[in-house]
Amino acid sequence: MTKLSASKSCRLWAECRERLRHLRLRGAVGAYADGQLTGARHTRVAAHVACCWTCSGELLALRLIKASVHGHPHRAPTSLAEVRIRRFADHVARTAPPIGG
Repeated sequence: MTKLSASKSCRLWAECRERLRHLRLRGAVGAYADGQLTGARHTRVAAHVACCWTCSGELLALRLIKASVHGHPHRAPTSLAEVRIRRFADHVARTAPPIGG
């Protein structure tokens, strides 16, 4: 087994520390997008999002979703619309007179 050099050891430690920070702060990205964070927590999440591709992508997606929902507040989710259409089709199929009879 070989010993790690001091620079490799420091780099490995920095990567581990950043991964742990990512895991701790990842759950706060939604609250950050909603403007619910204040003070030091807000600052830490903002700094993390600035350097983490995964969390910055998640933040962008959340902001796009919020903008879409804000622009169309009365639009039903696709899944709910599909359920309503299927129910209506089933109702029509049950109540329609048979063809040719």
